[in-house]
Amino acid sequence: MISNAIKVAVYGAAGESAGLVVDQLLASTTPCFEVKALVRPSSISKSAYAKLAQRGVKIVAINLEGPEVDAARVLEGQDVVIASVPPNALDSQLPLIRASKLANIKRFIPTAFAMALDPNGISSVQIMKEKIYKELETCGVPYTVIDVGNLVPGDGNMKTYVIDNEDVGKFVARIFVDSKTVNKRVMAAGASMSFNEMFAIAQELRGDTVSRKHVSAEELKSMIDGAATQVQNDPNDYLLLVGKLWLEYCYSSFIDGDNSPEGAKRLDYIMAGDLYPDFEPTTFRDFFQETLDGKRRIPYSSK
Repeated sequence: MISNAIKVAVYGAAGESAGLVVDQLLASTTPCFEVKALVRPSSISKSAYAKLAQRGVKIVAINLEGPEVDAARVLEGQDVVIASVPPNALDSQLPLIRASKLANIKRFIPTAFAMALDPNGISSVQIMKEKIYKELETCGVPYTVIDVGNLVPGDGNMKTYVIDNEDVGKFVARIFVDSKTVNKRVMAAGASMSFNEMFAIAQELRGDTVSRKHVSAEELKSMIDGAATQVQNDPNDYLLLVGKLWLEYCYSSFIDGDNSPEGAKRLDYIMAGDLYPDFEPTTFRDFFQETLDGKRRIPYSSK
């Protein structure tokens, strides 16, 4: 154990986004991080956590349904708490935030790691996220919201922020130790591109024509309404919920332009690229070529 290591507790460490962050924290030598995985008691025996333990991550159980003072004891001595949970579990961050306040956590990174979305727009998941951000402000817990950007909605010309999944953890490891990002929203994106630009690169590298179907704003809105009805009829179906949220993401990003450079500025994001000009993110061209060459694991596939 390194005495001057930054102590980071991660809730949801076995998930896709948090896993990318954990990878970079463990690999970092300047600064050094000591990583603790916060796990629900019912999940602590899962093989994913055994694998993390083999890599040096301390696995500890935390009960967010019990007294917050007990959860705070689990967090004592930690510098940073990172939460990465699925859309149907966003509210689980509320007791974690209150426990973090009791434990004097220096920085809380809530679940975001997505596109920039207007809280007054069409996205229902952003409304849920804003509830979490408001709790952080109410409790006075220092925080940083980190978003990372992404059918062809609209005409395919709307710019949107994108990032190589392997760059996510690299950015996050720098952002949450930076005093300039306290209580800020940071866009940690690699580039701003339209779908048409991405398709052009894909076609060039593949050497053939990539088929696509354009979906108008009206068609996309109709799809969202249909998905909302399905979720209302079967609220416990997680896949239906994810499908609805993804359609809302598409509308917010490619129709309303929330995830474009103009949208991010309107929503008061600061750009990670401006904070860390020395960081060279992977280009979409390099990412796509490595994917074609079979050198990349597809996100959300088995690890």
